[in-house]
Amino acid sequence: MINPAQETAIDLTIFIPAYLEAENLALMLPQITTAAQALTPRFEVLIIDTQQDMDNTGEICRNNGVRHIHRYGGNNYGDAIRTAIAEARGAYILCMDADGSHNPTCFASMWAQRESNDIVIGSRYIAGGQTENPAILIWMSNIVNIIFRVTFSINAKDVTNSFRLYHRSILTSLKLESNDFDILEEILIKARIRHPALRITEVPITFGRRKAGESKRKLVRFAFGYLETLQRLRKLAKSARREMEGQ
Repeated sequence: MINPAQETAIDLTIFIPAYLEAENLALMLPQITTAAQALTPRFEVLIIDTQQDMDNTGEICRNNGVRHIHRYGGNNYGDAIRTAIAEARGAYILCMDADGSHNPTCFASMWAQRESNDIVIGSRYIAGGQTENPAILIWMSNIVNIIFRVTFSINAKDVTNSFRLYHRSILTSLKLESNDFDILEEILIKARIRHPALRITEVPITFGRRKAGESKRKLVRFAFGYLETLQRLRKLAKSARREMEGQ
């Protein structure tokens, strides 16, 4: 693994937003390191924790030789994403969840698509993909995916999953505003507006159940957050299209 003190180029940054996920991280980090080493020796792993220590996540990171970073700007999920983008040094940036639902064995299939695509999504909803989520979450996820996919003409079936590999330049070109999980849709929508030739592909994954702890995603907030984001990003998309037509 690349030492943070080294100034040599890094091929891959893997970042994981974490909030009271020490138990899961203790299980995941050795698997993540092994999977990343199979792709490239030049990688880093960033755990984006809350602004204050709330469990022994820092100790687990030190024991596994990964960077432990306190998010800045706030304690929201969106703050963790923005912090990760600012701190990441890899040419490619892979985001995954801290609850064990994303399997590191999928890294290889995502990495194989990096040169021909700007964003690679680990997808539950293409052929070969599946999810172990409860029925209510599957239903809500499908509704949200259809709405965002149709409204913003996004060429992907799983726009809500955070398990993604990005070319660094895509993320660093965006000004992201959302504070909750809807930042994931904001990334795709704004990336498509800013980069009309954006190349997105999906590879099938199995989205597993949380391995330990409690979910931080509340169903009511989950639903209303997407409604608010839909309204805001529709205005942004309309403005961006008008601006492009005037060029």
